[in-house]
Amino acid sequence: MTTAYAGLLGFRDVGGLRTRDGGRVRSGILFRSGTPQFLDEESARALIADTGIRATIDLRLPHEVAVEGRGPLDELRIGHFSHPFSIGDRVAEDSAVAPMDGDDPLVTRYLKYLAEDANGVVSLCARLLEPDVLPVLVHCTVGKDRTGVAIALLLDAIGVLRAEIAADYGAAPDDVVASMRRLRRMGSYGAAADLYPPEAWTAPADVVERFLDHVDQRYGGVHALLRDNGIGADDVRRLTELLTGAPRP
Repeated sequence: MTTAYAGLLGFRDVGGLRTRDGGRVRSGILFRSGTPQFLDEESARALIADTGIRATIDLRLPHEVAVEGRGPLDELRIGHFSHPFSIGDRVAEDSAVAPMDGDDPLVTRYLKYLAEDANGVVSLCARLLEPDVLPVLVHCTVGKDRTGVAIALLLDAIGVLRAEIAADYGAAPDDVVASMRRLRRMGSYGAAADLYPPEAWTAPADVVERFLDHVDQRYGGVHALLRDNGIGADDVRRLTELLTGAPRP
């Protein structure tokens, strides 16, 4: 389980992942995690000192942010960019719990994110191109589903090997379980968190592989998905240079 920063589950540096052209994602520039709201001030200060993060990209719903907060990151003046995923079929208006149905509930939910608002899902790609955003921490609540989708699409766009994307998605399974357990005591989840199926407590690497395969089939691939939502080839080239240090042909 993640222990470097008490309360921050699912935290990791995405750096080091291999790309199809033999390169690697730069270390110390892109981080991911679950919600930072449980950090204490000492741990938050250590996180900032160690990583140099300037901002967070927060994929939670607006009412999640309002109810749960960001912990000490606000007081420590870390930038906050809200990029909420649309979740249309929540169990209640004031809840963040959405059903996960079907034979492949995680992939079904991930594809619904795109069906609801593909532009919102990929919008963080454009955000990363803005000045003074990197290094950045991308997070949702558990740090697996919304964060997993956003990071997987970004990494695929810049040429990271899918086996590497899958391995990153499946990292820290104990943190997933711990994060799911604490949902029950969070205001925007509560007892409704019991509605999640057993699959929601896991992060099998093959889930993200199946998700990306569906993106290929339904949208013509990640680059086509980005292009259709305003993020073109030049933007992808710039992202690749920022995150890998190498120009994309």
